[in-house]
Amino acid sequence: MADVWATTNGRGTTTIVLLGDEGTSPLLGAYTLEGLLSAVDPVNERLVSTHGILY
Repeated sequence: MADVWATTNGRGTTTIVLLGDEGTSPLLGAYTLEGLLSAVDPVNERLVSTHGILY
């Protein structure tokens, strides 16, 4: 487990990652996507920007 800096669509955030064995496919999880204010568009197979909600 480690903290890393993730960037996509011009936005960046620190996030928690689990390191797998060499050759393991990377997976971008919900925690990281929420931190980047992004969501998956499954129809067009891309990431889209979302709006954050402050509580």
